[in-house]
Amino acid sequence: MALAKRPLALPGLLLATIAAVAGAALADPYTVNGIAVDVTAENAVLARETAVTEAQVTGLRELLERLTLPSHYSRLPVVGSETATSLVTSYQVEEENVAATRYVAEMAVTYDAEGVQNILEGTGVPIVVDLPPPLLVVPALNADGGLAVFDGVSAWRDAWARESGRNTLLDIVLPLGDLTDLRTLGGQALAANPQTALDEAALRYGTDGAVLVTATADSIEAPTRIDLQLGGAAGWPTTVSQLTVAMEGEPEEVWAAAARRVMGELEAEWKRENLVAFDSLAQLEVAAPLGGLEDWAAIRSGLEEVSAIRRLDVMSFSQAEAELVLNYIGNVDQLQRALAARGLGLSQGAERWRLQRTAGRNAG
Repeated sequence: MALAKRPLALPGLLLATIAAVAGAALADPYTVNGIAVDVTAENAVLARETAVTEAQVTGLRELLERLTLPSHYSRLPVVGSETATSLVTSYQVEEENVAATRYVAEMAVTYDAEGVQNILEGTGVPIVVDLPPPLLVVPALNADGGLAVFDGVSAWRDAWARESGRNTLLDIVLPLGDLTDLRTLGGQALAANPQTALDEAALRYGTDGAVLVTATADSIEAPTRIDLQLGGAAGWPTTVSQLTVAMEGEPEEVWAAAARRVMGELEAEWKRENLVAFDSLAQLEVAAPLGGLEDWAAIRSGLEEVSAIRRLDVMSFSQAEAELVLNYIGNVDQLQRALAARGLGLSQGAERWRLQRTAGRNAG
């Protein structure tokens, strides 16, 4: 599951325009928002019941596609309403209009992660099972006076605040815009030394990396074309540097489309590096040095959070060391990245692999 953001202490003074974009709600990657339904039936009650079922089926397909790449969509299983409904843990009506025989709505549906993964076993479709670590996104606007991050028109920041918590695998953190941000992530600081500013911001927010997303619009108030430039901190390398969104629509829709375009590219890059197939089950024998029961509790907890580890076998256990067998899917590089995100280091020694706590953010 996605990692929780860390709350930061805020100074008493915050600019009103900054407070609105202090950070988006944490995205649940197994929740699908904005599922549109339009059903006509004998009466409103039956129309609503049918719409809920349709939303659950439609949302599940969207979720399955979210977990893999477009090249694998044709191999995804076709799931019926009974199976889809059994995988739902909750649903919410976001908007609705009810008539005598018609029901029109947008819904959000949350699915059981393990159950969704189980229906993909045996299909050969590779999916993402361990999710990206938190990423700090710094939206900036290329304005006449230079780079605007926390000042000027807020449409670009507002778009990220709305979209970064919806329908994504990414765990996006947005800058709070507190006094420290104003000093270290403002336009002048980013223009002078963007790499240092992003590295320090990622460290302060406890994320694995940071990405500066600069938008240049043909019109701030009514954009029809937005050019996007990405620059990343070392902790989150990205091959995407420039994107363009050109469309007609309400300004809010255009800015939202630009934010989602960036999110989509970052998400696709992560998936390309981290897709695993369920038929690639492997074993790895590791030795975990222990300094006490606290070490073992932290290691065990971290291992249980890694979805790629399908089973953990304890071969021997003492106060000084535990010998384990990790049964996992994917490859060792992917396993190392997933463990590192949980504060665990996996390294190859002279005779065997070693697993131990690190000084990472989740090391406990």
